[in-house]
Amino acid sequence: MNLGIDFHTHPLLVREMVARHPELVKPARETFYIGNTFQPIRTFLLELDEAGLDKAVLLPIDAQRTRADMVYNNEQVAELCAMEPRFIGFASVDPMRPDAPQLLEHAIKVLGLRGLKLAPAMQEFFADDRMAYPLYEKALELGIPILFHAGMSWEPGSRLAYGQPLRFENVAADFPQLRIVLAHLAWPWVTEAVALALKYPNVYLDTSALYFDNPRDFLTYAMTHIVPLTVFERSLRNQIVFGSNYPRVEIKNMARAVRGLGFSEECQKLVFRENALRLLGGRA
Repeated sequence: MNLGIDFHTHPLLVREMVARHPELVKPARETFYIGNTFQPIRTFLLELDEAGLDKAVLLPIDAQRTRADMVYNNEQVAELCAMEPRFIGFASVDPMRPDAPQLLEHAIKVLGLRGLKLAPAMQEFFADDRMAYPLYEKALELGIPILFHAGMSWEPGSRLAYGQPLRFENVAADFPQLRIVLAHLAWPWVTEAVALALKYPNVYLDTSALYFDNPRDFLTYAMTHIVPLTVFERSLRNQIVFGSNYPRVEIKNMARAVRGLGFSEECQKLVFRENALRLLGGRA
């Protein structure tokens, strides 16, 4: 059975890592405002099992320049992936650093990480800032995807303008072979994000969006009312990936919400597995 992949998780509550690295308490509590009890890795895996998923992409954020904080560093992500083969680690690098391309190359080639996570609002840069282009060029050279936080950001002090989807258009146009994922459906700019994906086949959207109510009601609103489900099913079926945003949202609840939208079985296979495999270069 080909189980699926959660393309958007944060390993904020992993007890074993907090025990090894007590400094990880701060980003969990003060950056992400997650108040849940720290949990063993087994709890994370049970979340995947309950959702019928096999693997999870782990996303760090390098916010040292802007917030004096690392929401996991690349070495810690690699350490956690070495502890559990069901995890797929991404790197994060501050694109404003002059040595950003070298740091990314080390994370991919030496640490074995599989993609790049960037958070423009938390890292305080616009995606189309030409200073970030050398990092994008390196990602393209390495053959890895970039997952951008897009749309609204909860973090106090962050600015909404950094997540506006049209700030990603120049990147998609200037790097047509670079695989780009816009997280959270770029809510509240779902229509703009969908327009980008329709125009640029290298732009993907992930489902990790929840800003009111519950996953079922939110996704029903975003993916059937703001934009008709038929647009996703017929035109973007190859550019949507499942993401939960765990631990802010329980994986099983987000998976249930996506499965309840009314996608065909064929489309669900693409959303939950095949599109993620393509982004990851054909292997999980």
